[in-house]
Amino acid sequence: MATTQQKAAPKKKSEGFTGVRGAFWVIVVCAIVAFTLFYTWFNNPMHFQDGAARENPADVWGTIFKGGVVVPVIHTLLLSVLAMSIERWMALKTAFGKGSLPKFVANIKAALNANDLAKANQLCDQQKGSVANVVKASLNAYKDMETGANANLKKAQKVAKIQQAHEEATQLEMPVLTMNLPILATMVTLGTLTGLLGTVTGMIKSFSALSAGGG
Repeated sequence: MATTQQKAAPKKKSEGFTGVRGAFWVIVVCAIVAFTLFYTWFNNPMHFQDGAARENPADVWGTIFKGGVVVPVIHTLLLSVLAMSIERWMALKTAFGKGSLPKFVANIKAALNANDLAKANQLCDQQKGSVANVVKASLNAYKDMETGANANLKKAQKVAKIQQAHEEATQLEMPVLTMNLPILATMVTLGTLTGLLGTVTGMIKSFSALSAGGG
């Protein structure tokens, strides 16, 4: 039997901002910033009534410092979530393209209704972004089915090849759209759990202080 080899999908070309691939280093930088602030600004004696003794906070910064080492951990997660959220916003903004998506889709439909593939391709080139890339891949596959080497195929085969081109183009775009989302979700969960840990730790310290004071 003759075996058919599936053609490997081409790699996606970078267009504009496609996301930060070194998320680990983003977290490291956020941790450095958080711990530096904790042990310099929050730890400053001016935030305590007794100065260098650091027992009685004089303002909110001193109170935050009294929360212990769990505070910079929470701040690390907070800064990381903010940084990764901005990164995702920038990447998705690039993926959306330059113009309005509803307007782009309406223009594509109008061009296809007029059977003007050249106009549709031009609209994709102007729009750019993930949606435009997927639409253009489907248009190129359709054009190849009509005028290219595959013009003699049956209708069902043509539809299957166009769908395959559409799916391959979608798979090329998905990594840009989903990059760092699992990391972001994990940090959000860890932030909540770390906050609860801080609450439990604070309650333990409070009851220990009451017990030591005979209350």
